[in-house]
Amino acid sequence: MFGIRNALTAVVAAFVVALALGCASGAEPAQPQPPALAAPAPTAMPIATPRPPQVNGLAPPRPAEPAPTAAPIAPHGTIPIPMPTTPPWLAASVEPSPTPIPAVFPYSVTDANGDEVVFDKPAERVVAFSSAAVEALFAIGEGERVVATHSFVSYPPEADSVARVGDAFNMDIEAIVELEPDLVYIFFDRFEEDLERAGLKTLHLATLSDDFPQIADRVRMWGRIAGNPTAAERVAADFERQVQEVEDAMRPIAGGPVVFQNSGGYWTPGSGTLMQEVFDLLKLENAAADIEGYAQLSPEVIVEKDPTIIITSDPEEFYGDPAFAGVRAVRNRAVISLPSDSLSIAGPRFMDGVEELARLVYPGLFR
Repeated sequence: MFGIRNALTAVVAAFVVALALGCASGAEPAQPQPPALAAPAPTAMPIATPRPPQVNGLAPPRPAEPAPTAAPIAPHGTIPIPMPTTPPWLAASVEPSPTPIPAVFPYSVTDANGDEVVFDKPAERVVAFSSAAVEALFAIGEGERVVATHSFVSYPPEADSVARVGDAFNMDIEAIVELEPDLVYIFFDRFEEDLERAGLKTLHLATLSDDFPQIADRVRMWGRIAGNPTAAERVAADFERQVQEVEDAMRPIAGGPVVFQNSGGYWTPGSGTLMQEVFDLLKLENAAADIEGYAQLSPEVIVEKDPTIIITSDPEEFYGDPAFAGVRAVRNRAVISLPSDSLSIAGPRFMDGVEELARLVYPGLFR
C-alpha cells in the first residue's frame, strides 16, 4: 500500500516539475487561477477580474425556485456558489496563442450614411476623433498610427503626446490637413462635410449607444484597418471572455438592488443605453428604467425612487444635502464612486468598468 502511495506521489511530483520546466523553457505559462471566494471548499470558481452623460469622452449639447438574492454593499458577505471539484493545478492548461490572421486588402467598412469606405492598404496616419477609437488602436499595439485626436482623450497615458485638433464643437481642419492623414475617423457628423471638402478620407461611424458586446467587433474593425487583425482578435476575444465570466458569476443571482446613476446635474441613463445593459447584466434595477435615453431627474423624483445604491463622482453631493437624508443609499452609506471612467467610453476597457461596478455592488461575489 505504501509503495503504491509513494509511486503516485512520485508521478504527481514529476508532473508538477514538468509543468514548471515547460514555463521556464519559454512556453506560455498556464493562465493564473482567480482568487477563491470565501467558502469552505478547497477550490474556487473563476470569477471576473476589472458629468453630464458622455459619449466617447465628449459631453453631448423571478425564477420558479427561489434563487439567492445578493445583498448590496455587504463588505463581509459572501454568496455561496457551487464549486468545481477538479483541483486548480490539474484544471490549468496552457492557452495557445491565437492563430495568426492575415491582413487582407482591400477592406471596406460601411459608414453611418450607408456608403462603403474602402481601404486598399493599412491606414498609416489616423486622426481618431474618438476616445474609443484611440483606446482601441493603442490596445492592439497600433497607437503610433494616431497622429491627432480631440481634447477630451485621457487614456491611455501614452496618448498624452498625441496632437489635439478640436473638441465637441470645434475642429481645426487646417491643422488636420497639415498632418497629412490617410484617415479621419469621427463618431458624429458635425464636421463630416468640412473634412470631405478638404479632400480628406473620412470614416463616420456613430458611437455605440447600446449592444455593448459590439465593442469587440469595433476592435476587430480597427485591427483590419491597421493591418493587425491578430492583435485585434486577441483583445476582442479577451473582451468577450470578460462578458462571459460576468454572466457566469451572475447566474445564481435572482435580482439585485435599485440603483441610480448620477452622470452630473442629476442626469441619468435610462433604457436604450449602454448603462441600462450594464445594469441588466448585473441584475440591478435601474431607478430610471422608465425613461428613454438620458434624462435629468429632479431631487424630488430621486427621493421618490428611493434607490438602494447611488453611483456618482461626488458622494458628498448626496450626503451633504438634507433633501436626500431619507434615501436608503444615503442612510446606508451606499453612495459610491467608480474608480475609473471605463464605463463612459465604449472601448476595450468597458468590461473593466463593469467589473469595477460589480465588485462594489457584490463584494462577496466579485473580488
